[in-house]
Amino acid sequence: MGLDQKGDIVFRVSRGENSQWDVNEKGFDKPLASFDSEQDACGYANDLARTRQGSKVVVEGRALIGRLGLPKKPLP
Repeated sequence: MGLDQKGDIVFRVSRGENSQWDVNEKGFDKPLASFDSEQDACGYANDLARTRQGSKVVVEGRALIGRLGLPKKPLP
């Protein structure tokens, strides 16, 4: 499993070959999957993060702690 310095699992979404968006697990060379859109790649990475406690998703250099697309708390 791809672990960062704190022992968390890290899934990375970045531009890959052929202008596709790749989802990698930190520590592994080959992408887990490739997508035409960033949104689809982020959705896939988000689904993976849901299955592994303590995981996080990093998208093109910006760390998103936890999972993407988590609902925001409603404003009072």
